[in-house]
Amino acid sequence: MSTMARTTAERRTRALRLGPLWPTDTKSIVGSVLLAVCFSINMQITERLDTLTGNLIAPFTGAPVANWLGFMFLNFWYPTCVIYFGMTGALIIANFNPIIAVLTATHALAWSFFFLNMCWAIPNCLLFRHFIKSGRELTLGRFIGICAVGQAIASLGFFILMLIVFPGAAWFAYLLIPLWNFLMVVPGAILGYWFFNAVRNSGVLE
Repeated sequence: MSTMARTTAERRTRALRLGPLWPTDTKSIVGSVLLAVCFSINMQITERLDTLTGNLIAPFTGAPVANWLGFMFLNFWYPTCVIYFGMTGALIIANFNPIIAVLTATHALAWSFFFLNMCWAIPNCLLFRHFIKSGRELTLGRFIGICAVGQAIASLGFFILMLIVFPGAAWFAYLLIPLWNFLMVVPGAILGYWFFNAVRNSGVLE
């Protein structure tokens, strides 16, 4: 019985129905908005902590900016949204929070989040879909690896942004702060993988 139960559980874990790249049905739009709202609530706290961190390290870096928690939680909320709701979900979750962040002034670089979020969401939406279509199981290592691609692109965008907005910062700040952002893919994706599998096994978004 235990072998049969384990086999059934494995099949349930592997079962994942991939929808269209650009879904327009009500469930996809509502689901994307709900995940975007959850992400935005999360960011209302973490963006303020990022701002505090930036102010604390500013005497050493010459740039009052940090975004490590923001980069971490991209990997918690975004994968589930882009896997289940495709590019529609990617654009909704990437652009919903920046509007709230700009209106509530949670971060000095809130205006740039439109660009940075899409640097993560768009390529990783395509990568996750390509991988799932291949029929291979989405293990934790593969999940982190895919997340790391978008994280690297967004971190590079943050590096360029720092060069433009903070031209007088210490030279090492241009390297360490974007690198710090990038490395947050590991804890973020570990949490994101747990969340994705919890949603996947529950069937709530299918």
